[in-house]
Amino acid sequence: MWIVMTASGQMPASCKGNYRKVALVKLTEEGEEAYKVGWYPPRIDDRLDWIAKIEQLGSHNVGKTPRGAYQRTLAYAEKEVAMRNAMVPA
Repeated sequence: MWIVMTASGQMPASCKGNYRKVALVKLTEEGEEAYKVGWYPPRIDDRLDWIAKIEQLGSHNVGKTPRGAYQRTLAYAEKEVAMRNAMVPA
């Protein structure tokens, strides 16, 4: 099962504004069961036991409109997760 995770992005002081990281996270079977009862990974980190794979989509500026980089990346990630979760495993 894939989920979308976000976290605050660390940028240099020369970059003004708010930045957030977006990642696609694949959970292990134990992680899936825990997610269904309300557990959510505390951070984007592949060292956690219930995370199998992470695909980083980068740090993006959080703008004020739906056309901002963060909002577009988040929409893309949600569509990608829906597609991946709908696929039948081989």
